[in-house]
Amino acid sequence: MIVILWAFTLFHVAVGLASLGLALRLLTPAERAHWNSQSALLVAEFLCWIYPIAAFVAVKSAWAAQAAGQHHAIPMLLSPILWLVLMGLLFAIVDFAEDGVLGNARRRS
Repeated sequence: MIVILWAFTLFHVAVGLASLGLALRLLTPAERAHWNSQSALLVAEFLCWIYPIAAFVAVKSAWAAQAAGQHHAIPMLLSPILWLVLMGLLFAIVDFAEDGVLGNARRRS
């Protein structure tokens, strides 16, 4: 169980740092100029800013649950991954609703 907790913890740290890096990049005017859809940009920013918070809370809660002898640490660690899936679906829906084409929210550079 400890190995699984460490694996998910390291996964969330890596993805959380990447998410923060992307969130900071999305704040720059040069990056914002590439986006066709402001709604899709908003969803992307929301995903990038909330994921690190959700991952931190999930990892902290999972380790506390493990220390207390409770058996629901794994579902806690999976909740941020479900956040990524949910926001990915929302992003696809918003992108398709804007122009009927998937993957057209951002202009090619």
